[in-house]
Amino acid sequence: MTSWPSDAPSSLWRQLSAESFDAEPLTREIACDVAVVGGGISGLATAIELARRGKSVALLEAARIGAGASGRANGQVIPALTRHGPNAIRALWPGESGERFLRMVAGGADVLFGLVERYGIDCDARRTGWLQPAHTPGRAKRVAALASQWAAVGAPTSALSAAEMRQHTGAEGYQGGWRHAGGGHINPYAFTLGLARGASDEGVAVFEHSPALSLRRDTFGWRVQTPSGTVRAAHVVLATAAHTGTLWPELRRSIVPVTSYQAATEPLGAAAEAILPFDEALSDTRMDLRYLRKDRDGRIVSGGALTIQAGAERRLPQLVQSRLQAMFPALPSGPMPHVWGGRIAMTVDRLPRLHRRPDGLSAWIGCNGRGLALCCAMAAVMADAVEGRPDAELALPPSAPRAVPLHPLAVRSARLILPWYRLKDRREI
Repeated sequence: MTSWPSDAPSSLWRQLSAESFDAEPLTREIACDVAVVGGGISGLATAIELARRGKSVALLEAARIGAGASGRANGQVIPALTRHGPNAIRALWPGESGERFLRMVAGGADVLFGLVERYGIDCDARRTGWLQPAHTPGRAKRVAALASQWAAVGAPTSALSAAEMRQHTGAEGYQGGWRHAGGGHINPYAFTLGLARGASDEGVAVFEHSPALSLRRDTFGWRVQTPSGTVRAAHVVLATAAHTGTLWPELRRSIVPVTSYQAATEPLGAAAEAILPFDEALSDTRMDLRYLRKDRDGRIVSGGALTIQAGAERRLPQLVQSRLQAMFPALPSGPMPHVWGGRIAMTVDRLPRLHRRPDGLSAWIGCNGRGLALCCAMAAVMADAVEGRPDAELALPPSAPRAVPLHPLAVRSARLILPWYRLKDRREI
């Protein structure tokens, strides 16, 4: 196994973070209502929601708060799904079930920015909107329809013409697209640390360097074993995403972890003013995605995917730089000194999954690149699941974990689909 990319937080986000948080490892046996395994945004938001409902909660983080995807994300807050629009969701889940899910997704950014305000989290939060520019006329028609569908759900969305998209992005070549005024961007590492502080203030017992080594069910409930301690709880929530191990083997086999890379320029000064002049976040319609946003110092923070991982620390910045130059010919050429990467959890159909067992073990999984807003929105759903709300009333219909066919092969070969994605982008499929 290579040492890069690691799952450590981005050095850039750490550099820019005004938030800090430290917790001791678990070194004794404790008892609580709910044990949450995983100290990323999903686990912390769920722990907060449960604590505010009166539950005693212990949260176990294997490393430090902010390790994993929560400390490495690009930072875009996108209250929409990766592939499915409202009409597609209604076809899958007709009636109130689908409408409840759509309202949950559409409200994700409200929940996130509400947490920022409630706990005074200093994470460079900017609710300035999110753009999805269309790189072909066919995709422009498709996403204009998405804007209309999300608006019908109550989201502040609008379709943009090619000229309007050029005004919003500063980039030539896009054929239009849509804008979600409720989106924006944050420093995800600082947000995660602020959530941990908020969870602690709500009474959650947070433990770092406390990996859950085993789960065992007995007549008194669950025993979660760590290297130096034990949590006894009636319920266990796994919030482990791409780091899901053997605690629930079926859960691990239901997702494909893929590597996502990020890179950032030096601060660009006046040269950044014409790029995303309204400080929105951007993710376009390509399957081999182009995405970017600016940080508080005027850096362009972007990223991409690689079919071949060897030499990624050198090759990824070159790829991103060439794409940015194509989008913004006036962009000064220069190094991209900040490069990082790590794993995110993908499902085959790019939809999240909620799993709940009768014995008190629950999880949700499958951010599919929409983790910031979706993790915050799913906190209430997980709390409802823990409290025993009927399946038919949950905002995401529960299901049993279903293994990805040929899972070991899928994990090893997932990146090889990238050339097919690029072909589809060129052919407007």
